[in-house]
Amino acid sequence: MRHRQLRSWLTVLGVVIGIAAIVSLMTIGQGLEDAIIEQFSAMGAGKIRVVPEGLTGPPVGDTGFTEDDVDIVKDTIGVDYAGGLFLTSALVTYDDQNYITFLKAIDSSLAGDGHLDINAEIGEGKLFSSGETKVAIIGYGFANNIFEKEIRLRSSITINGVDFKVIGILEKVGNQEVDNVLYISKDDAKDLFGIGKKVSFIFAAVEEGKSLEEVADKIKTNLERSRGNDNFQVYTPDQLLSQLGSILGIVQFILAGIAAISLAVGGIGIMNTMYTSVLERTKEIGAMKAIGANQKHIMLIFLFESGLIGLVGGLIGAIFGTLFAFSVGIIASLLGYDYLSISILWSVILFALLFAFVIGMISGLWPAYKASKLNPVDALRYE
Repeated sequence: MRHRQLRSWLTVLGVVIGIAAIVSLMTIGQGLEDAIIEQFSAMGAGKIRVVPEGLTGPPVGDTGFTEDDVDIVKDTIGVDYAGGLFLTSALVTYDDQNYITFLKAIDSSLAGDGHLDINAEIGEGKLFSSGETKVAIIGYGFANNIFEKEIRLRSSITINGVDFKVIGILEKVGNQEVDNVLYISKDDAKDLFGIGKKVSFIFAAVEEGKSLEEVADKIKTNLERSRGNDNFQVYTPDQLLSQLGSILGIVQFILAGIAAISLAVGGIGIMNTMYTSVLERTKEIGAMKAIGANQKHIMLIFLFESGLIGLVGGLIGAIFGTLFAFSVGIIASLLGYDYLSISILWSVILFALLFAFVIGMISGLWPAYKASKLNPVDALRYE
């Protein structure tokens, strides 16, 4: 094979691309799956959400829910606590810099008990207290990454022209949506935005030992009876994860198809290379048969060579695929998506190597069979 290195390397290329695609796809896919689960935990795992029907983005502004709907959810059997948030865009000014962001208005007594719609602990300062006005709670990212100057505890920020004092900064979670959050009390939002009893969405926590799905069904039934319509959706974390998992699965399936095509091309290349090798080594095959090699020996030699070509391609592809996956993780981290964690999946690499070896051997079956069937006399006379 040393004399046919260029042809062998070109043959290996198709296998390299296919295996690299498979390894990187499965590694990144596992990282995304872990990240989604982790981020759902940060965004309120274990909490039920009630949002408008057909929602494709954040539930912003007047979505048709009111505090009366929140009371219905609170009174549902199995609900530990519930709250309604009003989500709207706001202009925030700090140190002569302006920034437009989403703002969440929450009941101060609910937040004061530590019951936010997200799973984030207070890092500095405190949560809301009843009776406090013109105060805000911000996420770690909002405090450190939005403005050139860091927002510190008790700093003053301006929201739509009104000064607010920062009384609490949440711990870093690693999710931009959570880390860049901005909370004010619902009482302040009523003065600032005139929201009245409106809420954009409702969240509810379930009592210990109760089934999320069963309580969600009860909430849906009670709201339908109270509102007289079903133009809303009640989600549990598992339902949302299932939807995202389906989307991720479709993407992985498409990419796996592309990788399979590349492997098929690589397999055809191996077959062509091995067939050419049989023609070039016809006399060598005749000599081996003349000194006692049987059909099985000849076939095994060529099968091993084709499998070795596949294995080399698989090894190089696994290295490139792993490096690519880690590169994606590093780029994601630089862009602020710290939650995408990439790790080496040895089971995936071993599977890829075995798969590449098998692909190589399968591709070499026909050339190996042809080589084993050569007549030694004719082979020695071959020019």
